[in-house]
Amino acid sequence: MSAFPPDTASAAQRIPLPTPFRMQSGAELRGGELAVETYGRLAPARDNAVLLFTGLSASAHAASHPGDPSPGWWEQMIGAGRAFDTDRFFVVSVNSLGSCFGTTGPGSPDPATGTPYAGSFPELRVEDIARASQAAIDALGIGQLHAVVGASLGGMTALAHAAVLPGKARRLVTISGALAAGASAIATRSLQREILGAALRGVPGASSVESAMRWARKIGVISYVGIDLLEERFGRDQTEPFAGRPSGTAFEVENWLEHLAQKWEQQFNPWSYWYISRAMDLFDFGDHAPGAARTAAASERHARAAERLVLERALVIGVQQDVLFPLPQQRAIGEVLSDAGIDTELVEFSSAHGHDAFLTETAMFTPVLRSFLERAPGTATSRRSHPAHDSLSR
Repeated sequence: MSAFPPDTASAAQRIPLPTPFRMQSGAELRGGELAVETYGRLAPARDNAVLLFTGLSASAHAASHPGDPSPGWWEQMIGAGRAFDTDRFFVVSVNSLGSCFGTTGPGSPDPATGTPYAGSFPELRVEDIARASQAAIDALGIGQLHAVVGASLGGMTALAHAAVLPGKARRLVTISGALAAGASAIATRSLQREILGAALRGVPGASSVESAMRWARKIGVISYVGIDLLEERFGRDQTEPFAGRPSGTAFEVENWLEHLAQKWEQQFNPWSYWYISRAMDLFDFGDHAPGAARTAAASERHARAAERLVLERALVIGVQQDVLFPLPQQRAIGEVLSDAGIDTELVEFSSAHGHDAFLTETAMFTPVLRSFLERAPGTATSRRSHPAHDSLSR
């Protein structure tokens, strides 16, 4: 039985996970649930559902609806006539397993103890996020998805979903994702976890968890935003030089980072940050290559894993100024999918917003996503790869 009847538009609910829910590590999660929001209406044939995977820090609230009129994190992309046209599609946004916005995660009570899991939460993998989200889709009574779509962590999760649940979605969209995290991204996130983990575990001399959260977030923000945008917005502007801060300065860019960090520290669970960040670094699409040895070349393992996929077509989007998930990683995804015989479209954007472009460049992303989602089955992709679309001159 569907948790949402097909004639219900735009709703929010928590959907129970199967108990026990077996995780990639072999551990079992009991009493878990997912926070889900839906937009649009499920067609009588139940063939118009789009599953939306979020980035690391997002809730399921991707767009406003009567039950929650506050703007969602992808507000301008979801709705009638928009990229995810709710006159045509039933969009399902799921807060990732391990997060802290209504979905079970490290901040949730452990049924065995009644206290929050914290560091005793089972090891989290991107595949666990994908399988848990599919459990919500199953609860909605949807047999096959029109598409899975994700950006950043969500792009990885979309690839994991296609690998561990072949045939459950007809189309795949990955935006600024990766077949596996590169050394630079791992280095960035490992530094965040080291700062945060020391405080969480009470290492002598470590600062408070609140301070650690702010520092970790600042490191993350710097990796999300393009260098050109920072220079354009802030340059070397200062409010009051040598204002007694730990850095010894008070540049405007520092004030901006501090504002974002304080907001983040109040909203997000630190253990969720630690677990999800680690899951991103552990993900490797090549792990799903049947019979491939871990010592085999990454290109071979990725190619063999792609042979498992059952997709009509795929869309891969990257941004030239993205330093966290750089453009060569998007080209690698496109090449692996295309070589596996999947009709694959690669789109390269240029945006000063860098990794965060998918959140801000609505006009740029909308026509590409809408065209891909609405293209009729059996219609060939006009071209496999598009040159960079530039937002800097707009």
